[in-house]
Amino acid sequence: MTETPPRAPSPYLRPDDEALALARRLLRTARHATLAWLDPETHAPMTSRVALAADVDGSPILLLSQLSAHTRALGADPRVSLLVGETNEGDALNQPRLSLAGSAAGPIAADADAYGRLARRFTAHHPSARLYGTFSDFSYWRVEIASAFLNAGFARAYRLGRDDVIDAADAEILAAETRVVDHMNADHADVLGRIMARRGSTDAGWRIATLDRRGFELVLAGRVERVDFHEAVVTAADFRSAFVALARDLDN
Repeated sequence: MTETPPRAPSPYLRPDDEALALARRLLRTARHATLAWLDPETHAPMTSRVALAADVDGSPILLLSQLSAHTRALGADPRVSLLVGETNEGDALNQPRLSLAGSAAGPIAADADAYGRLARRFTAHHPSARLYGTFSDFSYWRVEIASAFLNAGFARAYRLGRDDVIDAADAEILAAETRVVDHMNADHADVLGRIMARRGSTDAGWRIATLDRRGFELVLAGRVERVDFHEAVVTAADFRSAFVALARDLDN
């Protein structure tokens, strides 16, 4: 009887809270991504660089020109992959990056329920899109993530499922986002500045761009920083206690 050879050990680590937080940070702070798509004529894989933002649940938001080859390709085959993760000084292959596989849904009609939210979140990270995003040949697309792969550095690789990246938000959270963001920016800018000062920033003017159940993104002149709450909020009323907890940390 032939013995079954032993399986080779998996090269992937079990994702822990630190890995999942890193995946969320990479996705939600990315302003650009490499988009992989399939050429409808040659069926060859191709790539493009695209501007990127994230929806409340983490789904990637794209603003694409109808004149681009990748936009025409998505109409024929919506399967895509996205690679996010900025390279800084040092070895680029030892810096974290996140690869996402999924399907691009779009173009999103201007009268769709989600259109206003997608446009607002995208332009919060790309202010110039408030102009060209209204041109008739531009439209918003939303990527439905199926799976992901996180490379957190040397020998730190993780396979992630959809639920590891996507964080569903109910209607109450969606409705509260704009109100909470506006309130914090208008009435508590000092707290936001102190948060960034604690991180070593000497610049003034940081503002919240986007918010979700687990934290928020602060922006200043094209720079994006992710701040996580101590605990994910469950209801809209929990946002107040989440920010109060962060403010108390600044006094310790």
